[in-house]
Order: sequence, then C-alpha cells, then structure tokens
Amino acid sequence: VAQVSDDIMVLKMGETVEYGPTDQIINTPREEYTKALVSVRQIEHEEKRPKGDPVLSCEHITARYKGTGFDVLKDVNVQLFPGQTLAVVGESGSGKSTLARVITGLLPPREGRILFDGHELTPDQPSRPREDLRQLQMIYQMADVAMNPRQTVGTIIGRPLEFYFGLKGDAKRRRITELLEEIEMGKGFIDRYPAELSGGQKQRVCIARALAAKPRMIICDEVTSALDPLVADGILKLLLDLQKIENVAYLFITHDLATVRAIADSIAVMYQGRVVRYGSRSEVLSPPFDDYTDLLLSSVPEMKLGWLENVLATRKMESAGN
Repeated sequence: VAQVSDDIMVLKMGETVEYGPTDQIINTPREEYTKALVSVRQIEHEEKRPKGDPVLSCEHITARYKGTGFDVLKDVNVQLFPGQTLAVVGESGSGKSTLARVITGLLPPREGRILFDGHELTPDQPSRPREDLRQLQMIYQMADVAMNPRQTVGTIIGRPLEFYFGLKGDAKRRRITELLEEIEMGKGFIDRYPAELSGGQKQRVCIARALAAKPRMIICDEVTSALDPLVADGILKLLLDLQKIENVAYLFITHDLATVRAIADSIAVMYQGRVVRYGSRSEVLSPPFDDYTDLLLSSVPEMKLGWLENVLATRKMESAGN
C-alpha cells in the first residue's frame, strides 16, 4: 500500500481505526494498532552457529515427477543442525516444496540420499519405520485442508499422542492441555471444531499436532503466507519460542525474505531446481551477491514511500548498462 495508495484506511473488527494520507499513516501513525501493523516483521533473532552433527543431510539429491522428462531438483546439497532453522527460499517453481516432498518420502529421489540423525532414510514414506515418521513432522501452508473439519481440536492433537505413544484417557487429555498451553490457546479450545477457529488459531493447532510427536525436525511449508501480517508475526514468534524450549530443528520453506531475516540461522537460495547460494544467514545476506539472490533481495517490498519507483529505476539503469 505504501507504493500504490494516496490515502490509507486502517480497519479492525469492521471499524475504522485510523485514516489519512499515506505518508502520515506510514511514518507517523497515531493509533497503537496502526503502529503494530507498520512495524511487523521486525523480529530480532540471534543467528545460531551449528553445533554437533546435522540432524538432516541432503546429499546430491536429484528428482523428477513421474511422466516428465526433466529433473525438478538437480544435485541439491544442504544440512540442518539440531535446534536451528534452515530457510529454503526462492520463487514459485524453484523446487522448494519438491525438496520437502523428497525429504518426507512422498517423492523418492532419482539420485542421492537423505541422512537423518546419521542414518539413511528409506526413499518412500510407506516403507519408513514409525520412529522415523515420528521424528520428522510437517506443518502445511493451508491449515484448513490439513485438519479434518469433523474432528475437535482435542481429537486432532490427540491422534499422534495415541499413535506414537499409546496415550489414552486422562493421560492423553492432560498432554493435549499442555500442548494447547504451549501454543498460547489454553484448554478452553479442546472441544472446538476448526470452523470455530481463526486462521492463526488453526495454524497453532497444526503446530501443536506436530509437537505432539516430539520430533527432532519439523518442515514448515509456507506456514505464514496465508495469514495477515500481525497474525503471521505471532506465529513466527511462537515457533522461535518453541524452538528454544524443544530444541527442534526447522526446515522453513518460504518466498518471503522478511520471514527469512526473522527466523533463519542458515539459508539455501533455490533457482530452477538448484541451490545457487547456501550458507549462514549473515553470509547469504551479505554482498557480493549472485544475480538471482540480488534480484530476490531487491524485490522484498519495503514500507517506504517511493520504494517501488527506486527499484524500477535502478533495474532500468542496469538493463541499459548491459
């Protein structure tokens, strides 16, 4: 909105919170809600250095979908360490989600192997032992389609508790309550259905379900992209807090560089199925950049008047120079 609007109206719960010229709303907002909207994605996350052996190693992964004649992943090599976050970033079609499918066993690789806690994972999911399934969980982009609308929150979170640990009755209900407290919702939600939850609450339930398995690693596939900025911010902060408590590792798939800056310890930039830049967050986000990473970084919208005009002018000059 900072790039295309002359005036901005801020709404909350169907009511106008603040209204005025774009410059005033962006630079000198009066209301606390407006200030919160303008300042989102300013999470400060101290980059952690790798410790110990990697929990995940992708070695020379090449993969293609059945019936196609081309590889969608090409010699991908990345590692993820305990208690850390590896952000896999790139445009649509770059291979980010395909890499997640290979790791979870939904798409066996054509070449290469996946090492998890030092042992090689079976390429296809149905052949994997239950312990490997437990240790590697996934949170999806669309919480709506990841939950059965006919099941209560308690049933959804309780399924992995029963499947992996055999918990039943009061013991299971106590653990469900603990998990609801961890995601900052509370036991009052245990008998609610997904239709009674907001988008952010649904995603929190999906996080609790993943944590119920006590995994070593969670794949987060665009988990904030369908949420509004304030709610997404809350989800990122929750994930960081839970990581400190559980020492769980995240493979965080996203196209949003602001999210990467907020949560990543290391970054893999993907383009056309290849990793074109890989390293610690400070290394990847520091110049000199390759052309694609430079393009990604310069395309991250900023809450500044005239940002878009400056970007377009710079690219026009670079194009003329070439």
